[in-house]
Amino acid sequence: MDSVKTIPDTEIMKKIEEYMRIAIEEAETAKRNGENPYGAVLLDPEYRFCHKAHSRSIELCDPTAHAEVQVIREYCREQQKVYLEDYILVCSGEPCVMCSGAIKWARIGQIYYSVPQSEINRISGGKPKPSCESLINSGASRKLIVGNVLPEEGLKVFEGFQFIPQDRKK
Repeated sequence: MDSVKTIPDTEIMKKIEEYMRIAIEEAETAKRNGENPYGAVLLDPEYRFCHKAHSRSIELCDPTAHAEVQVIREYCREQQKVYLEDYILVCSGEPCVMCSGAIKWARIGQIYYSVPQSEINRISGGKPKPSCESLINSGASRKLIVGNVLPEEGLKVFEGFQFIPQDRKK
């Protein structure tokens, strides 16, 4: 069984915070476009920028087009890769159940997020959901998952936002 990696040093966390701000900007773009406000940034194993994306479910008429899935899909297609071992994912919100599955299948090594699911549920009135850590780290491998990165900045994108009802028609 792989052991859980430890939180990176201060210099690396400063880089993660810079990329988190980009993920939050992507979430703002999604919000302006009438989508649920989520953004994601993919980094290579050396913490260098690879790709960014935001939620596009309404635009694409695709309920799976969440930010995390989009960044994985787009980058993997572009690079002709299936697996992203040791890559790093930076997300504006804690990944949902579906996105956690995609992250696990893509074999991403580290996940950082700003706003925890519990806060998103409080704002949206949603029901409690399994944590991304419980899903991604179910099984033999263990991935580093760090939440609450710049949570005050991450929460701002949700202010005044009306979440898209599950029964909404395009």
